[in-house]
Amino acid sequence: MSKNNKLCVFPLGSWLESLINVISFGWGKSLAGWIAWTFFKNPDCGCTRRKEYLDNLFNCNQHDGIRL
Repeated sequence: MSKNNKLCVFPLGSWLESLINVISFGWGKSLAGWIAWTFFKNPDCGCTRRKEYLDNLFNCNQHDGIRL
């Protein structure tokens, strides 16, 4: 089976990002960036890398889904 034919089981990274946005009223990524810079002097919170990693665990790429 080629990589393009794999079924996306559950987009965990996208789901978690949506949950964080709901809980933090849309300020999740900004808050994570502020914490990363203030406490760790790191300009990147790693949000995008985490989302992509978790989506790839379940064979869900950012290119999957509805195509126009």
